[in-house]
Amino acid sequence: MSEPGVLERAEQRLRAALDALESAVNRRMNEIDSVGGLKEEVHALAEDRAQMAADLDRTAARANVLEEANRQAIGRIDGAMDTVRAVLSRKAG
Repeated sequence: MSEPGVLERAEQRLRAALDALESAVNRRMNEIDSVGGLKEEVHALAEDRAQMAADLDRTAARANVLEEANRQAIGRIDGAMDTVRAVLSRKAG
């Protein structure tokens, strides 16, 4: 028969190996959870980026419309100023 000390040491080694295995499994599960969380975060960031790109496109289109309206207003103001100058010069002359 074997000595009681040999069995106790074998049991201790087995328990230590099982503890190490459990720790490794827990670490791996945490890594998997972290990767899942990162994937969710990347997905959310991609959605945010798409929304911001759409907002930027709308803002750029609006800026173009306003710029054209500004050019037209300047043209009308210049025309009105020319008319006023012409009227004033006829009255002065």
